[in-house]
Amino acid sequence: MYIKCALVLCAAVAAHGFNLGPLDVEFHLYTRSNPSVSQPVTPSVNSFLTSTFSPARRTFLTIHSDGEGVGGNFNAFVVGGLLTAADVNVIAVDWSRASFLYSLGLANAPQAGEMIAEIINVLIVNFGYSADMVTIVGVGLGGHLAGITARHITGNVGHIVAIDPSFYGWTHHPDILKATDATAVEVLHATSGILGYDYPLGTIDFYPNGGVYQNGCGTDASCSHIYAYAFYAESLAAELNSNTNNQFVGTACDSYEQAIANICSGARDVTFGGTAVKTSQSGIYTFNTNAVQPFAQG
Repeated sequence: MYIKCALVLCAAVAAHGFNLGPLDVEFHLYTRSNPSVSQPVTPSVNSFLTSTFSPARRTFLTIHSDGEGVGGNFNAFVVGGLLTAADVNVIAVDWSRASFLYSLGLANAPQAGEMIAEIINVLIVNFGYSADMVTIVGVGLGGHLAGITARHITGNVGHIVAIDPSFYGWTHHPDILKATDATAVEVLHATSGILGYDYPLGTIDFYPNGGVYQNGCGTDASCSHIYAYAFYAESLAAELNSNTNNQFVGTACDSYEQAIANICSGARDVTFGGTAVKTSQSGIYTFNTNAVQPFAQG
């Protein structure tokens, strides 16, 4: 295990990116008018004028991790969940050409973040759109890319949801996700110190089941990583039902060490996920889940 981890870390640190062109980062718009088949959009006024985008709606950007694309497992869970939960614009980012290898995605993330920000800045400059109406949902490398993107957007982004943001290569990375990247930065740690980042990064950090391995996955980190965005998708579905048993209700922790040991006993005053922007809540939380769906225990 340690040899494998060391090799991955070395590969990540030694990575070199390349100059990204307009085809290396693409954008796919989904709305309730086109929930299954996307409309390709570009950072241009005309592209949005001829699309189903509405400036009156909130916008969610989804950013996948390495080795996936816009049609991958992450978006399959999240895009439909967002559109079911709320009448929003969903712009799914496809940066697969720049991230088909982890090391490549790590190297290209800073440049990709600038390119993703351009599409929101077009809306801000030309449509009077407000950055606080934007939520960026990223998984793995996409979790850190969410922060990079937000820093290049004109204005303060309202909400970032970073799902199991990546660990390798980020400990001393200058562009690591930060709590100041948006008004609310919500982080879910599902494979802490294995695939995902270990220490708190956001305004609110959740460590389900102690944050290292997830119930139902044994010691399979890949399974636990997938469960992380399955939890988020379930949290979106829970918004349609007011029963708190369907929600991931967090228990406050006094420290990161308590969270990892899953021995927190503080207030149960915040829920993970959903579409709400958690501007008045902060801290470290944990919650337990079932091994199979429905995962939430309330």
